[in-house]
Parts: sequence; C-alpha cells; structure tokens
Amino acid sequence: MASAPPQAVPIPGILAGFCILLSLILLPVILSATVPVRDVTPDAAGSPIQIRILAVNDFHGQIPPGKTLDKEPVGSAPVLGSYLKSSMATGDRAGTVLALPGDVVGVSPPESGLLLDEPTILFFNTFAESRQECTVVATLGNHEFDEGVPELLRKLDGGDGTTTIPHLVDPFPGSRATYVCSNVVWTANGTPIVEPYTIAEVGGVEIAFIGADTMLTSEIVMPAMIEGVSFLNESDSINRYVPEIQERGVHAIVVLLHEGGEQEAYEGATREGGNVTGRVTGIVANLDPDVDVVLSGHTHAFTNAYLKNAGGEPVLVTQAYSYSVAFAEVEIVIDPETGDIIEKTARIVPAYADRPLGTTPDPAAALILADAERTVAPMTERIVTTAAADITRAQNPAGESTLGDLVADGQRAALAADVAFVTAGSLRADIAAGNVTWGDLYAVQPFDDTVFSITLTGGQIREALEEQWQTPPPPYNLAVSGLSYTFDPEQPAGSRIVEAAVGDSPLEDERLYRTAVDEYLASGGDGYSVFTEGTNRTCGPADIDCLISYIESLPEPVTVGIDNRITVRA
Repeated sequence: MASAPPQAVPIPGILAGFCILLSLILLPVILSATVPVRDVTPDAAGSPIQIRILAVNDFHGQIPPGKTLDKEPVGSAPVLGSYLKSSMATGDRAGTVLALPGDVVGVSPPESGLLLDEPTILFFNTFAESRQECTVVATLGNHEFDEGVPELLRKLDGGDGTTTIPHLVDPFPGSRATYVCSNVVWTANGTPIVEPYTIAEVGGVEIAFIGADTMLTSEIVMPAMIEGVSFLNESDSINRYVPEIQERGVHAIVVLLHEGGEQEAYEGATREGGNVTGRVTGIVANLDPDVDVVLSGHTHAFTNAYLKNAGGEPVLVTQAYSYSVAFAEVEIVIDPETGDIIEKTARIVPAYADRPLGTTPDPAAALILADAERTVAPMTERIVTTAAADITRAQNPAGESTLGDLVADGQRAALAADVAFVTAGSLRADIAAGNVTWGDLYAVQPFDDTVFSITLTGGQIREALEEQWQTPPPPYNLAVSGLSYTFDPEQPAGSRIVEAAVGDSPLEDERLYRTAVDEYLASGGDGYSVFTEGTNRTCGPADIDCLISYIESLPEPVTVGIDNRITVRA
C-alpha cells in the first residue's frame, strides 16, 4: 500500500517551495508501490530483475489474416509480429523471452500448411534474429505430431528430407527456438524425445523452462503418427526435473504446458479469484511448490489467473486464445540474491489488425507471408464454385450444422457408402458466401486425412452414436450423412438413441452398412472406439478431395440447409 506524502510544515521562503516541489516529484514514485510489477533498473546493485515473457499458444500456422475477436479483425504473422516486437522493444526490463506452448504448427491455413509449416517456423525464427534478439523457447503440442515423428524432428532440426514441396529457404534451416518437453518419451527407453527443460540466462539471472504436452495426445492423434513414443502424466513429468533444476541453483521455474482450461475473459492485469475450469487446474494443483508460472494452451481459450500448486503457492496461469488472435504479456520480477520470482502478473493482449500496432505490420513477417502466398497461389486461388450463403460450423440445439452436413455428404458420395460420420472437430473454417476457392475448402479440412469405407452393423452404428455421451464425453459430436436419429437427453447415457433410420428405413441392428469415416475416426479418434471394429476396410480419397469433388457436383450457387438429421425428443 502506498505511503501518505509527508505533511507540510511551516518553512519560510524558497525552502518551502523546494519542499513542495520535491514532494510532487516523489509522490508518483511513492504511489507506484501499488503496481504489481515495477519498472526496475537491472544494473543497479542488488535491484530486483524484471523480465518480460511473451507467450503465443496454438498459433497453428496462422500466418495469413482472416481471424476476428469481438467482430474485429485480428492476427496474422505481420500483425502479431508487430505487437510482439514492439513489446520487446519497449519498457524498462532486463530481458525478454518468447514462449510457444505447443501447436505452433498443424491444421494450418494453406499458406503454411501446404508448405509443411516451414513458413511458420521461419516467422518465429525472426525473433531470435531481430534487433531485439530474445530467447525463444517452445514445447510440443498434439498437432506437432500430425505428420509423424520424423517430420516433427525435421522441422526442429532442419533439412529438406524427402519432402517435395518448394522451400522458401532451401535448405530449410529448422527452428531457432529451443524445444523442451518432459513427458513425451521414446517408448523403448523412456527418455524424452527432446530436452525436458532448458535453463536460460536472461538479464543476468537464470530461468528454467520445462515443457509438457497433453498426455491425451495418444487419444487424439492417429496411432501411426506417434508410433514409438509415449505420453506421460504432465505434472509427474514436470516435477521429476524440479530437484535437478534446484540443484543447479535455479528457483525461477516457468512451465510451458500444452493443456489448458478456460475462464471468463477480462482486460488488464491478472485478477485474484476467477473460476478456471479444465484439466489445467488439476495439473497445476499437483505441481512442485517451486513452480511459479504456467503458460498453457490447447483449449484455445482465455486464462489469466492465480491457481495454487501442491505447496499452496500461487501460480500465474495464462492462455491467449489461438490462431494468432492474441498473446500473453507476462511480467516477472526476480530477486537476484535468491533467484526466486517475487512478483508475477500478466495481461492478455489482442493483436488487433485495424489499429496501431496492427496497422504497421512487421516487415520481416510480411515478406514471409508474401513469399508463401505467391508460392501456393496457383492452387489456392482456383475458384471451385460459388455459395449462395455462408456454410458454417454453427450448430443448432440438436448439434447439426450446415458445414457438417456438407462434408459428411461429400465423404458418403465419394465412397458410395450407406452412411458417413464426421467429427465436428475436423471442421476448421467456415465457407463464406460468394466465390469459393480451393484454398477456402482446404481451410475447412487441412488435415489431409484419407477417407475409408468400413463395414459396421446397425448395432455398432447405434453404439457409435451413443458414444457421444460416454464418460468422459468426446470433445466433439458427430455430423452424419445418410442417417437420421432422435435422442432423448433425459435418458441415461448408453440409452439415449430412441429412433434411427438409414435413408427411409429404420436402422436394423443385425444389418451390415457400408460406412465412410476418415482415418482419424477409423483409428478411434476423439474416443469413438466403435469405428476401430469396422471390417472390410477400403482406402478412398483424401478428405479435401471428397469435399471438392462433391461441392463441384452441386448446382451453383451452392445452397446448404439444416435438414433435421439430428433431432431432440421434446
């Protein structure tokens, strides 16, 4: 709490004026004691050291524009880069760290995804190479494994490998970030596939950064892509390395965690209280008492709160949405004598594109984006069709969307199947009214999954539908084609499907049905294990090819409406 200014005493003449002037000068300094994090002079002997950490989670290769927050344009590499580099260059602090808590790449727009996300890696390399050169640390997210472990390691280490894509920089240099992850290990020997932590000297003090990916990655990534690696408990793996870090005399510990939660968003510095939900709460509650800050991700939500660790100590936990929309600006103050973090606070900063600093895009990022756009333009700019109205992921109360219906119809048509299933999580962008390009459709389904035909019984189809309410529930529900059903939410889980039909005929439990599913669902993705039981598996085209072929076959302009394939019993 700020001290009161000294009371005036009768002093004659000039001396009285001098005292009043001195009080006015000192008053702002005295009052500044109420601010959670102070500006400090790093080189003053024994002074606390202020460090800024900028955290960008779940970037997902979003180098082009196209995102909004509260109906305002936000994001892209040039816009986000402008904000980040401005933050690095301003303020009185000893040093800055750029932290990337996973899913830097994966399910990316075509400007990055078609080039195996090399443009995204090059974008983040510019921070290590800029005039405000900073430490860059990152951890692995589930989407880092989308193309398999060998491709992940190529992205980190560099080289062109066996890729046939054009490279913006040839040979590809790899990432300048230091990747750390404590809980992703080689199954054969239990050792981490990258270093579990790093200790960085920033502003004359040492800070440890420990990484961890969600242990649920094995449930949400195709098995073939994570062959040979295992995902261990997050908090146990982080805690394992804390004593080793402490033995090196380091007590400022920051975790990059690709797992998260959510809370109600607000502006400004971290507030006490606030209801944070999600897996991140349990992970933090089990962390070592010496852990100070957790930079989280994965749930694409807002988090800025203090949660208690295993020692009852407050841990600053942040998450800044996703897809370049915002970043967390974290301020920590370190006692140079003990090495402890003695103050910590943050704010979530939206990267608005229509106001400063977004109106002065970062030149280095703009060059990378322009080069990537030019490289992929011959494919992405081809107009495939026109849409009469927006075709979106927005679901009605029963869980049906126009985009889900369209994509499921396309996969059923491509495989000449009786029914088709699509997890809503595989739909990554809406289709706007007007001209629809190849790039627009790629943005809807950037996974490049193969679609399969499998044989299921009617009973298995019914069971797959019931799995939407299993415990724990899947992260996304199912879009369907060729199939209609009614469910009763008042019935117990496992008995909610009250009516189901294929075409105009009731679903028959013993009958065999040709079923179209993508490779992710066929492997039991999102917890839909019944699809792994399918027989007579036949390989079909890629999901994007199914969508393009189908939408091209429809009369223009394409019109898609909700046709009540899914209904709720009143």
